[in-house]
Amino acid sequence: MAPNPGSSSKPPMFVSQKSSAAPASVDMEQVELRDMIAAGPPPELALKDDIMKLAMHGDEFGLRALLDSGVSADFRDADGITPLHWAAINNRYAAVRLLLDEGADPNAHGGDSDATAAMWAAQRGHHYIVHLLLSRGADTSMVDDSGYNLLHLATFDGNVLLLVLLLHQGIPVDSLDPQGHTSLMWAAYKGYPACVDMFLRWGADIRAVDEQGFTALHWALVRGNYTCIEKLLEYGVDRFAPNNEGKTPSVVAGELKTEKAWWDALEECGFDRNGHPLHKPNTLFGIHVQDREAALKRFFFLWPFLQVFLFVQCCVCFEWFIAVPSAIVVAGGMHWVATRALQWAPPGQKAIHRTPYLAGIFTGTAFWIGIRWMWAILPNTFWSAPFSNLFFFIFFGGCLYFHAICMAYDPGFVAKPSGLNEQKQVIEELLGLWKYDDQNFCVQCMLRMPLRSKHCKRCNRCVAKHDHHCPWVFNCIGIANHRQFFLYIFSLEIGIFFLVRLVLLHAQLLPPPDTPPICALLSEVFCAPLWQDPFTFYISIWGSLQATWVTMLLCVQLIQIAKAQTTYESMTSSKHHGHHHHGSRDKITTALATAITTGSTSTSGAALDPSARGPDPAASISSRMDEGWWRKTKQLLGVDVFWRTAGGGQQTHSEKNPFSAGIVRNCKDFWGGAAPAWRPPLEGGLSAEGELAGRRINYANIYEAPRLRGGRWVGEGEV
Repeated sequence: MAPNPGSSSKPPMFVSQKSSAAPASVDMEQVELRDMIAAGPPPELALKDDIMKLAMHGDEFGLRALLDSGVSADFRDADGITPLHWAAINNRYAAVRLLLDEGADPNAHGGDSDATAAMWAAQRGHHYIVHLLLSRGADTSMVDDSGYNLLHLATFDGNVLLLVLLLHQGIPVDSLDPQGHTSLMWAAYKGYPACVDMFLRWGADIRAVDEQGFTALHWALVRGNYTCIEKLLEYGVDRFAPNNEGKTPSVVAGELKTEKAWWDALEECGFDRNGHPLHKPNTLFGIHVQDREAALKRFFFLWPFLQVFLFVQCCVCFEWFIAVPSAIVVAGGMHWVATRALQWAPPGQKAIHRTPYLAGIFTGTAFWIGIRWMWAILPNTFWSAPFSNLFFFIFFGGCLYFHAICMAYDPGFVAKPSGLNEQKQVIEELLGLWKYDDQNFCVQCMLRMPLRSKHCKRCNRCVAKHDHHCPWVFNCIGIANHRQFFLYIFSLEIGIFFLVRLVLLHAQLLPPPDTPPICALLSEVFCAPLWQDPFTFYISIWGSLQATWVTMLLCVQLIQIAKAQTTYESMTSSKHHGHHHHGSRDKITTALATAITTGSTSTSGAALDPSARGPDPAASISSRMDEGWWRKTKQLLGVDVFWRTAGGGQQTHSEKNPFSAGIVRNCKDFWGGAAPAWRPPLEGGLSAEGELAGRRINYANIYEAPRLRGGRWVGEGEV
């Protein structure tokens, strides 16, 4: 509904604290934006004769009839409000366009706030209406009677897409209202972290102060929004800046009872509760380093090498009743040290799954298995099983090779626009296509999102045909490295099989011990090899245990390849369309599925959350709830992940995957690409190339669903 023209619809000014009263004494209702009164023009005329009502309801035919009868499109009531105002604030695009075509003034001021139609639309976040008015001559430099421009008014609503549109129209990001507030201050106060992040990336002045001496940080502390505070600290806001009354952010947080958010944000950014750095610059564990972030990555990758070695050594050196608890203590203690190292990690990266830690565990395990194979297993079993050793060497080497490829190379990043003009062209194109929304436009990368793409928060890039972010390779899996990822887990699976065979043969070929082993729990058949070569057997047992998740992941990947689905599409096919299921059973399923694939127990931790996701033409408009005893049985047996994947995730029977060309053709498409599967993927624009129904396409440039029938492309002239 629209505001009453006779009432005040403008946002209030921030409360000025000229007295010595503490911020805690401020009435929060006074600082809040006033709600618009849901009312329309007074019912003086019948609808067919009232141009204001017709504009408010978007009755294009009625408007045209009135305009043809001689009523002016620039008609104004006693408050100066025009039909354009009512059509704009109610998001009546066709009515706005008709009125503009008939000569309505886009810069007409009206209402108690003396605002333009574009300002009314901006307060409601109607970015298509604002764009239309701007294209027809609306002046971006105008302000209402409170001194707010379009950028300020759009910030009140928190519509990031509209803010991006306005900033690309040349509105200064640091434009001030009469009290000296910038849009960054308003976003921080209102608690819009996405807007705060966007303003900061655009270059907003983080040290700007208003008439009271408040910075954006002071205003973020009024509401105590942790994410806004953390983002401002990350960009280097002054933590000790006093306002005009000499109150620092810490004092303001204490008086407004928002210390918890303030302290948590300080800790996340590496400061103590007083705002002082917890660690000296360029240090890690007190040791000076040239590049802390690079040193952290090396630490998290190499630390598990020692962790795995000491874990196995505890099992080797002690009796079982001492070895088990000591191994657990050592592994847990070293893991605790790794978590303490997160103190030095950048803000937003203080989580184990956001480091190369899991990749280091895999590589460390593979390293020690390779050492023992080379120095113990190979010499003892070569003449008895030469082909098994040869196959193990091939698959073990292939596993390490493809693991390195997946870690080091481009997964298929979508190229970002090179400058503001190119970004503006992308925005204009999407507006013209009516696709300027969060599924088609990535605010972080400022680009049009292709089909099946997704913005990865870990990599901070959009990835073409995004499958998932894998912490085991510390990289995204996309169109350019998906084949290498599959070969990595396939080689790992076969390598484990040959490892088990060789270890069993190694146990049989070992000479009998000089003295009988002391066996407490195991029989002598199993105890003797552990007594003679314990490190080899313990590290092999640890490595063989990885076959559990590898087998499940391999099965899931095989099913998804056959169905031409990605992990994201299989697991969250309808979540990004609003069909979220918050029951405990869905949480269990999601945790198991994401843990198998990504090493994290949540879709958010696995970077599979539905935010910043490209359009999915196969997305469902309804979801099927698989209730009853059968679902409980699947969860109890641990096979619900496989059943869900085989059944197409959350899709209904009526849905059709437009990228599926049949099982055989899907498998052929998966192995087709711009480079051989064994070679590192091509970089640049070719890194996103793949095949679909036998045709070479670039997944970084595909925006419309393919037309396939019977596994073949449908020609333009075919029905």
